[in-house]
Amino acid sequence: MTMSLAPRRRFRAPTEDCAALFDPPLAEVPALIAANQALGREFDSRAGFPSGFRQEARGLAVMLAPTSPPRGAALANVDSPVILSGHQPELFHPGVWLKNFVLSAIAERAQGIALNLVIDNDVVHATSIRVPTAVASGWPQVVEVPFDAPGERIPWARRSILDPAAFITFRSAVRRAGEGLLGAAGTADGLLLDRMWPHALAAQATQRANFERLIRQQKLGQLPDGNVSRFINLGQCLATARHQLEREIGLQTAEHLLSWVADHHFLTFAAHLLARHRELHAIHNDVLADYRLQNGIRNAAQPVPDLAREGDWYEVPLWVWSWADPKAPRRRAFVRQVGKSWELSDLAGLTIPDWSRAENPPLELMQHQMQVLPRALITTMYARLVLSDLFIHGIGGAKYDEVTDEIIRRFFGLEPPRYLTATATFRLPIERPQVAIEDLRDNSERLRNVRYRPESFVGDPLLAGEPALENELAALAAEKRDYLARHKPRRRPREVFAGLDAINRAMHERLAPVEEHLRREQARLAEEWKTARVLGSREFSFVLFPEDYLVPRLLELARLPA
Repeated sequence: MTMSLAPRRRFRAPTEDCAALFDPPLAEVPALIAANQALGREFDSRAGFPSGFRQEARGLAVMLAPTSPPRGAALANVDSPVILSGHQPELFHPGVWLKNFVLSAIAERAQGIALNLVIDNDVVHATSIRVPTAVASGWPQVVEVPFDAPGERIPWARRSILDPAAFITFRSAVRRAGEGLLGAAGTADGLLLDRMWPHALAAQATQRANFERLIRQQKLGQLPDGNVSRFINLGQCLATARHQLEREIGLQTAEHLLSWVADHHFLTFAAHLLARHRELHAIHNDVLADYRLQNGIRNAAQPVPDLAREGDWYEVPLWVWSWADPKAPRRRAFVRQVGKSWELSDLAGLTIPDWSRAENPPLELMQHQMQVLPRALITTMYARLVLSDLFIHGIGGAKYDEVTDEIIRRFFGLEPPRYLTATATFRLPIERPQVAIEDLRDNSERLRNVRYRPESFVGDPLLAGEPALENELAALAAEKRDYLARHKPRRRPREVFAGLDAINRAMHERLAPVEEHLRREQARLAEEWKTARVLGSREFSFVLFPEDYLVPRLLELARLPA
């Protein structure tokens, strides 16, 4: 029997500057963690996993994190909560960065572990950031400043640095582009970029040194093209630099690459899904159909596409990668039943027969030069059910996880653990036009009134200094009032409307200079509003903000009520 989904929650980022959205409020977080922990203690038995699976997976993920915080030992206590979030290794905006501050604050209050997953199985979409730049005349504009050359749309886990010079000079390029604008708000410290980018360059140098040492140890000689940079991972450099900055600020978090986590206990979780692939396939698509119907969504790709079927092959919400070709795209995963076993394939040449019988699934994948990774819904499903006692979402993830909730209910027969949604709006502290959309609407209304309600300009400041024009307009306005008193326009002959229009046209003609002024004003307001929107965007990277402006505000927003 089909269950009813809750109507879609319409999350909206705050419109006010330096404001945050938390759903539920931070005051409810301790109770939320306690409720989720109670669900977690029953997960293994109720979901059909071996006893201790969840605790072992959590322990491995935290203890082996390469950047474990001092609180890492706390996981020895099985009741220590794990707070988790994640994002792609991008130079994201402050609203995304807030999650890491909240992550650390909650873990500190709960005496638990803060773990951030670097989502490196997603495709790289941009290798530049938008920077406001001054122009010779008029308001500033925005330019793209690259930290690497654009390349093929491959996942972060396989994306190397293509242009080392652009990476090295990124900080100075941003400074040149934003000269006179960025950091000009009387701040004591520099931009966050000034503090973070040396860490990015250090991470680049460390990766280079490690790879060159590996070459020497393995006696591999030199690379044919001498290009070591193609083995330096771009996303890891960015994530390492950000995390080092966070530790200097005082955040206490551990970090892990999702691609690493997925190579271990996640494969047991994935095998559980694949063993019931037909059921998962049907539930996934049924939930999507119900969700679209209840929320009036007609786009078949929203919030995610349906899973496909190719004969006996059923698509599952996983990605398959080939290690044989570093530039190969991630492909959809398909499963089919073969006797009492099943096999996994990307239907493009990679297939593992009888993977369900493999004694060592990770080794079996390596032998077939294949890697299996979760898609977005399964990433957060695994993170929420297995790895954490509280998952922190941004707005985008929170929207699609309403579907995940119902899949969990129907597939596992469990009530899903609740998550926290967090985001914020911060605008760069730079000069920009103080124009709102209401200003354009008001001026547009005045332009319309010149033609249809010209009498409204009697006594208008725009007519100051024009006594003759004011007198003429006032006289015509009085004539219009008298005309309307004598001739009710409703159900009157056409001649009555023609007379009224003649009076309006007479006033309109006299207001021609005012109309011209308002049209110029409308053009100016439209241009300034466009500039204000661009310069006042909440999407500028956090690295462009002055450190002493942004960091204290994020710390304050993330503070839990006493």
